[in-house]
Amino acid sequence: MNWRPEHELRTRGFASLVLIAALAWFPILPAEAQSADAQLKPYKARYQASYRGISGGDIEMSLRRGADPAQWIYETRAFPNILGRVAVSPQARERSTMQLTGAGIRPLTFEFNDGKEDLAKDVRTTFDWAAGRVRGSAQGEPFDLEMKPGTQDTASVQVAMLVDLLAGRSPSGFTIIMGSRLRDYRYWIEDRATVSTPMGRFETVVWANQRTGSDRVTRVWHAPSLGYVPVQAVQFRKGKAETTLRIVAFERL
Repeated sequence: MNWRPEHELRTRGFASLVLIAALAWFPILPAEAQSADAQLKPYKARYQASYRGISGGDIEMSLRRGADPAQWIYETRAFPNILGRVAVSPQARERSTMQLTGAGIRPLTFEFNDGKEDLAKDVRTTFDWAAGRVRGSAQGEPFDLEMKPGTQDTASVQVAMLVDLLAGRSPSGFTIIMGSRLRDYRYWIEDRATVSTPMGRFETVVWANQRTGSDRVTRVWHAPSLGYVPVQAVQFRKGKAETTLRIVAFERL
């Protein structure tokens, strides 16, 4: 799983700190997907969030099974402290519903609610894989875009990364719908490292991602002992750390 791409971190701030073309629904998972599904496990993780060393509170991310056998739901909630409430509402939510197929993760719907009565910053997205279109509304404006095979939303890409790492694959990039725009991100592995967190020390694999044309790079420390769930993520701008997430709690659901 990869962390939130840099554009979303910048535009949504604290609240966001962090497939395959025209296929029909699979009533039964193919053998390849059954193997990935056996490894992908529901969980809940909580992270301390800070910006340039200043704490903003916590972020909780959870992955659980959906209504159908191949369906999964990834949800993010914000628990801001007093300072963090200046930027984000405690009612802010982000949710992606997706399907696990033999080829990987295929998002179905995505929604972001900033927790305020004004709907100007809310996002609603529906993926029409039969037509190869992604439709919805962002900042009060409708959109209808042609999408590439493998397109993800900003939440489903986290699970897509998990699935790839569990399967022993090394993704080189993803196209991600961000608001009403499709953005290309490059992904690469950097190193293995031992990282200390409030939960203890973890052996990790470090992955990085960067949007085409951006001066921001996000590095993510994935822990194999937790099924490659991230235990730390840092976004850098021009080589300087800005936003940091560190795991403080983890449980299997």
